[in-house]
Amino acid sequence: MDSRGTSGRPVPRWARIGGLAILGAVTAAGIGTLLLPLAVRAFVRGLVLLAAGCVWLATSLSMRLSIWTMLGIMWQTTAGAMATPAASAILWSLVVLGALALYWLQRLLGPEEE
Repeated sequence: MDSRGTSGRPVPRWARIGGLAILGAVTAAGIGTLLLPLAVRAFVRGLVLLAAGCVWLATSLSMRLSIWTMLGIMWQTTAGAMATPAASAILWSLVVLGALALYWLQRLLGPEEE
């Protein structure tokens, strides 16, 4: 005798599959509703940055700057952006998070004492 109480009919199985399909569709629609605006915003931001980069490159080439001068300006801009307090805080938080992850990984994979 079957302990689950199913009588061999496929109806409960189809109902379960249908319920899971509806749940999956609702979940996918909810995730799509939340993430689609973020994806569109990121895409538009990327286009704006690409256009600004092209304008900057065209301006630099029209002023007859060498490649090394442009790379130096890029390096200075990047270093200046990384020297801001917000960027420093983000970098330090990533360092601390990485140290904690390494510590817990070492505890997880370390030798077991018996």
